[in-house]
Amino acid sequence: MPKQNYTHITIILDRSGSMASIKNDVQGGFDSFINEQKEVDGTATVTLVQFDSQFETVYSMRDISEVPRLLLTPRGGTALLDAMGQTMNSEIAMVDALNDDDKPEKCLFVVITDGEENSSREYTRERVFEMVEELRQKEDIDYDFVFIGANQDAIQAGGSIGVSRGATMNYAATEEGTSQMFTSLTRSITNYRGASIGTEYAFMPEEPEEQEKENKDKNLDVFGASINMP
Repeated sequence: MPKQNYTHITIILDRSGSMASIKNDVQGGFDSFINEQKEVDGTATVTLVQFDSQFETVYSMRDISEVPRLLLTPRGGTALLDAMGQTMNSEIAMVDALNDDDKPEKCLFVVITDGEENSSREYTRERVFEMVEELRQKEDIDYDFVFIGANQDAIQAGGSIGVSRGATMNYAATEEGTSQMFTSLTRSITNYRGASIGTEYAFMPEEPEEQEKENKDKNLDVFGASINMP
């Protein structure tokens, strides 16, 4: 039986060249998010994967108390599908290898990107969608997925790879938009970690509407081009 009140969080973070304009904002927001999660009741471990045209696991299943400050070096393209496919395969293998009473009861994958897929070679959108659906069907551990995107329609982009509408969010690739995004992520993950098993991840209902209104008031375009199904 998995360990109660234990959540494993896997963050798949875009570090493509276009992230350069919000590099410092992402680093600060990420560090604040981790620091606040350290104060939440329960056990949490974190895997951080960064991707551009390539894929790098920065650390795996590290206790949240030992997560270092984020270092982001933007470069290259956006191989989002390859990053998701490879990460899911590696994380499942690590979790499956644990003793039953050491396994997390919840595994959450969080994708943060500021652009459309343009560099993957190994995984297709259809295959990633299938993998997400397969993980959702597992009975021993709750697997859930979050998609946060800028410069695209995140609801459509996330939906095309199997992420539910309530677990997707658009954000403006600006200092304020990035700060708002991490604030929303912190609140919703805190809520998710404390929820009962089987509760589907969702951003707090008022957050997407509030963020969208604020972005419109500031004339910030958060949608851009959408990702279409193949």
